Amino acid sequence: MKGINNQIFCCIEDMVRRFAETPSRAGKPKKFSDTQILKCLIYQAYYRIHSFRELEWKLNQDHWTRRCIGLDEVPDHSTFCRRAKQIEQGLYAPLYEELLFELEPKTRVCYWDSTALRASRYDRDAEKGKGTRLGWFYGYKLHAIVSEDLLPLVWDITPANLYDNQCTHLIYHVSQYPVFMLLADAAYDDHKLFSACNQADIHLVTPVNKRNASCPAAFQSEHRQQNWRFVTEGLGKKFLSQRSRMEQLFSTLKTLYGLEQPRSIYRYYRHTLWVILLYLLDRLINKRLGFNTSKAPWNR
Repeated sequence: MKGINNQIFCCIEDMVRRFAETPSRAGKPKKFSDTQILKCLIYQAYYRIHSFRELEWKLNQDHWTRRCIGLDEVPDHSTFCRRAKQIEQGLYAPLYEELLFELEPKTRVCYWDSTALRASRYDRDAEKGKGTRLGWFYGYKLHAIVSEDLLPLVWDITPANLYDNQCTHLIYHVSQYPVFMLLADAAYDDHKLFSACNQADIHLVTPVNKRNASCPAAFQSEHRQQNWRFVTEGLGKKFLSQRSRMEQLFSTLKTLYGLEQPRSIYRYYRHTLWVILLYLLDRLINKRLGFNTSKAPWNR
């Protein structure tokens, strides 16, 4: 584990030095650099530490990690909270984009899907939703559009009762990438999504959902009729068979990185931020080592 941590820390140093340091409050020089705080937050995600108080305690016990991070003393939990918020609002987005640039995602064909994130039944922000494998569950959903080589391009977290076809905003965010075809399941067979993808010059392909129509020929939407012809008479079936690879990413994030942990929507969002960044850092390290794959180490 020490070797893996050291590789991740070296990768963080390499990436962060490309950006200017986040300015501190007037009159108060920063005691801890962005690189040091980032390393601490990645350490928190790596070891599935639930709170900043626990992170402070763990680092006080882990002398080797403190030495790797370069900490003479450990920031307290209030410092972690404040600096994490600053980084998430500033440095995080350009760092995420730089990681994707280094990884060179294959964006010609992308996948769009959601996965369940279960929460405590006492969570006031959580809602009841239905998943393909879980059935009814209580919590949230992670919606993501990922590249062909399973790199998350854009994502969002919503309450579980939000239908998949209501996440139109992800299309506008992914339009900055050269996406030609976007593969999704039948829940995304919706005129609004086809129209948004058409405006973004993206070809959305889904299985046919026959809701509110006796047969696909009765669809009022021309976009849905075109999709039906493509997946039944064209090459659509062949492309749709690739869509199940999306489940591999969700399984990796939950199994290897502990994505699914009962918490509120705000804490789930923050936890997902750092889990996905850790996943991208691992992918970059693997690429530099010659393993350009998203599979778990024991399946390579």
